[in-house]
Parts: sequence; C-alpha cells; structure tokens
Amino acid sequence: GAMEAVMTIDKAYLNLKSIIVSKGMKQKEIAEKLGMDKSTFNMKVNRYRGRDFTFSEASELSKILDVKMEDF
Repeated sequence: GAMEAVMTIDKAYLNLKSIIVSKGMKQKEIAEKLGMDKSTFNMKVNRYRGRDFTFSEASELSKILDVKMEDF
C-alpha cells in the first residue's frame, strides 16, 4: 500500500553499498568522481537526515557503476 511505498523510499541505499563492494570500488573514489567528499557521499547513501542524490548524481552513479538507477 501507500504506507509501504513511503517506508521503502526512506531506506538507505543498501543495494548501492553492495554494488560498490561487488565492483571492488571504494565509496571515496566514487565520491571523488561525483565531485563530492566522502562524508557527503556517505550521508546521501545512508539518506542521513533526508539527504539524497540529485537526479544527475544518481545518473552519474549509474554510469560509474554500470548499473541502472532502479538497481540502487
């Protein structure tokens, strides 16, 4: 239902974390490619205090990791 959708939207990008690990990459190097520091990247990955990737950041991430945005 609608309630469920809201809860999933607010979750950390756990998939993204495992994708990064599976690609043998570090959050720091990906953050650098996106032009942000690691702590900002980490906040966005964890959706800390509602922080989130912009569409263009997410798009860039999908290119770097060679996955679809839906896979995050």
